[in-house]
Amino acid sequence: MVDVQVFGSKAELQTRIGAFIAQKAREAISDHDYFSIAFSGGSVASIAPAGLLEQGDLKSLDLSKWKIYFCDERYVDLSNADSNYNVVNKNFISKVNDIKSENVFTIDPALPLEDAAKNYEEKLKSSLGDGQRIDLLLIGMGPDGHICSLFPGHPLLDVTDRLVAAISDSPKPPPSRITLTYTALNAARCAMFIVSGSGKAKVAKEVLEGKNPDQLPAGRVKLTNGTMHWFMDNDAASQLEKHK
Repeated sequence: MVDVQVFGSKAELQTRIGAFIAQKAREAISDHDYFSIAFSGGSVASIAPAGLLEQGDLKSLDLSKWKIYFCDERYVDLSNADSNYNVVNKNFISKVNDIKSENVFTIDPALPLEDAAKNYEEKLKSSLGDGQRIDLLLIGMGPDGHICSLFPGHPLLDVTDRLVAAISDSPKPPPSRITLTYTALNAARCAMFIVSGSGKAKVAKEVLEGKNPDQLPAGRVKLTNGTMHWFMDNDAASQLEKHK
């Protein structure tokens, strides 16, 4: 079961995303005393933080109990403009006071690429414990249906023996990246797709209403024991039969 919510404007989409994340944070902290969230890059790294900052009293969200991860990361220095961490830090982490630096889990770009992927998997395992489940994934989607750094037709789509993998031939620059695999993604407690703009409308229809959604990376996200939500604006949902 996939919950699809469509909003009339990007501003409303942003606000409702922030409220949803806040709700999930409260639920997770009440349940197991921390909240683990994984950010994607692109528009997600700006829309989600902006929505969160609209929520007013952020102290009520117990930010000191948040654990922040990244669904994927470009293999660049963390201060580089291409770094997903850099964007999320600029838009959110640096704007609030209570998130502990030791609870922000970044790649180590000083390591060789494959070693950096293994190191990030070790961070994931040690910080989340035996369950290795992220509470909330924030997933963006490209016009080609790619998510994280999982691209159509790429061998990484079929990797199942690890939580994190390296890619050195990304069709989008920069070519070298580190990404969560479906093993990690599908173990999450909740996944939120954040999709806006008419350029995503065709692929959104294929993923949500098409006969073969598994042909697209976004269509392969199928949580084993969790909930899936799509938050979209009108433009992105314009080709969906249920929202015409």
